[in-house]
Amino acid sequence: MTKKKLGLQHPTVYPLQMIMRIIKMSSNPGDTILDPFVGSGTSLVAAKLLDRNGIGFELDGKYAKEIEMRLNQEAAYIQTSFDDLDV
Repeated sequence: MTKKKLGLQHPTVYPLQMIMRIIKMSSNPGDTILDPFVGSGTSLVAAKLLDRNGIGFELDGKYAKEIEMRLNQEAAYIQTSFDDLDV
């Protein structure tokens, strides 16, 4: 999904598929992913989808609601879509 479709205000939103690939290549399910500059939350969404634990820090509190929304809605929606594929 695009930044506009997600309704995000953060200036830097990385493509979810790109971050998922990086996390998948550099960790295993059950590992903990640390993102000290969580920004729009893409890394936390990717970690959740890939069965990793995610810890993130963001100094600018105005993005907290966006991150929570993505974790609660986007990650759940995408996970459901993956489950429907029977891969």
